[in-house]
Amino acid sequence: MRERAESQLDRGVTLSGAKGAVLGHAPFASLRVTRVVARLAAASVLAVCVLASCMSRLDRSTTLHLATTPAGPDTRVTLSAEPGFKLNAHLAPALELADGAILRFDAAQRTADSAYFAVPPSALLRGRHDRVHGTLRVSVCRDGEQVCRSITLEL
Repeated sequence: MRERAESQLDRGVTLSGAKGAVLGHAPFASLRVTRVVARLAAASVLAVCVLASCMSRLDRSTTLHLATTPAGPDTRVTLSAEPGFKLNAHLAPALELADGAILRFDAAQRTADSAYFAVPPSALLRGRHDRVHGTLRVSVCRDGEQVCRSITLEL
């Protein structure tokens, strides 16, 4: 009888008849935990890939317009998004110029909740420029969505 009890312990079977989960023999229990961790890691990688795919689709499908207009001796740079998208005002757009200067875009009119620009934001660039070169960082949201995506564009 003792040999039978020892062989049942080796297989991870309870002898008391108690109901509940059986942890099993130590090497097999750790194998189960390892499988669970591996599945969670695989699910996390999959979620990151799906999120990255959604963000890259937004980057390619979103059209941002950067316009320059004379403003006395300087240049006004205005940023706008195509219909169906809105620019996040909490994380205002910024243009880092080649010399390291940063232009911050702003607009006086915002939506009722102050979260988005109601009119295209603009910034004043010293001197006259037909084209602007630098790195544009902007947070864009689709209409009806609560989550904005950050976009970085080299101009």
